[in-house]
Amino acid sequence: MSIVLVKENKLKELVINKLTHAGLNSETAEQVADVLVHADLTGVHSHGVMRVEHYCMRLRAGGLNPQANVSIEQISPSVAILDSDDGMGHSALIAATDHAIKLATEVGLGFVGVKNTSHCGALSYFIERATHRGKIAIAMTQTDTCVAPHGGAERFLGTNPIAFGFPVKDEYPIIVDMATSAVAFGKILHAKETGQHIGHGLALDKEGRITTDPHKIENLLPFGGHKGSGIALAIDALTGGLMGANLGNHIVRMYGDYDKMRKLASLIIVIDPQVLGTPLFSNAMKNMRDELRAVTPVPGVDKVLAPNDPQMTYKEKCLNEGIPVAESIYQYLIGPRSHE
Repeated sequence: MSIVLVKENKLKELVINKLTHAGLNSETAEQVADVLVHADLTGVHSHGVMRVEHYCMRLRAGGLNPQANVSIEQISPSVAILDSDDGMGHSALIAATDHAIKLATEVGLGFVGVKNTSHCGALSYFIERATHRGKIAIAMTQTDTCVAPHGGAERFLGTNPIAFGFPVKDEYPIIVDMATSAVAFGKILHAKETGQHIGHGLALDKEGRITTDPHKIENLLPFGGHKGSGIALAIDALTGGLMGANLGNHIVRMYGDYDKMRKLASLIIVIDPQVLGTPLFSNAMKNMRDELRAVTPVPGVDKVLAPNDPQMTYKEKCLNEGIPVAESIYQYLIGPRSHE
């Protein structure tokens, strides 16, 4: 597979050009580009610029509102609902996160549900936005189904990701960001794009048998068997169920029905440790991470890593050398816009 190394600002510029040509205003396009390039910078290429072509297709087909008018309804001092107006999920969750940060600063907790939204990209971006303000954050979102429930051979659950973030004194935050499937669906797309196979025990073919060939995958498996299956269902309930959105197999599919608004739901929760009476929380998290890294590793492992350590190491390399982008994706981004 051929790879092109692209500098951060150049990659954002290419993404913005594609999205604005597809109908987005420059401010929204910049927000989406920021989220996508963040994903590539931290090694989550499944949620990076490879998604641009899909967004452009959906914008042109009418399945996304390029002129969305986001509104927020304040329910109580700590709870609000954001209506994305069928716009870009990235921008909606940025607005929801910023509002949740504001509420948490005022009363200790910000709980913002998001409705009428779309795919929002890597949740770690929004988590990082809150932790950089000294806040704790939890984010989750529903997706269309591609995961068989524990013991099932047919799809019933989405990959339904969830993320947690904790500020660390004078250092980058601890962030846990994961799909509730054994592998993110975007990584299947990335494997197809790069000609790679996936690991064993992650997905099923159309006969319900385990496969490692991304081209034969019919459904993914949940992580941890019944545990991941249960958490995925809970996330669907806390997002789609709570916001009155569609659930399970009733959710509009991401790849298909490009002319239909997806009406997804997300949730961001932000907590201010200082308001809750724990001003030294980030110090405690620093000590915890230091102690975690000092744990004796098993044979064959050099060092125990904390969540977000690999991502930050990868980011530093990308900032120095450039972000690796598959040649086919790069050619799409630089290609003549008139050929789209």
